[in-house]
Amino acid sequence: MKAEKLGRRGLSPLLAIIIGLIVTIVAGILLAQLYFSYAATISARPAANIEYVDLVTDSAGNGILAVNIKNTGNVPIKMSAVDVQLDIGGGGDDCNDNRAGSGNPGGTISVTCSLTGLTIGGSYSGSVVVEFTDGSSQVYAFTVRARSA
Repeated sequence: MKAEKLGRRGLSPLLAIIIGLIVTIVAGILLAQLYFSYAATISARPAANIEYVDLVTDSAGNGILAVNIKNTGNVPIKMSAVDVQLDIGGGGDDCNDNRAGSGNPGGTISVTCSLTGLTIGGSYSGSVVVEFTDGSSQVYAFTVRARSA
């Protein structure tokens, strides 16, 4: 009976502690990843930036306005609800002729349009209204100087 007991060997206490620590650390990492992925989905952050505004005008006062809007948040932008306006001579002119790009997070939307009544070297103020798929909207103001083609 005694010889039989000596033939069996158990796990050393040091090895058992090391395996326990590894299992605990791996479980902690998995729980942290689960928590942070869940927290990211419940924290919607609609945000955008105007990356680029350019106004090119000819001597007759006809011009093309180009605006690039980058989605810097984690909520998609509604492409059909991007509204660009430029104040020309006291009245706001809508500038929504052409929209292209992606409204998804990290994507860029380009809006271009043709305008009249511009002066080379003139400074014009405008705004961009961006509506997101969660129903929220934000207004961004900009100023642009007309340059010659």
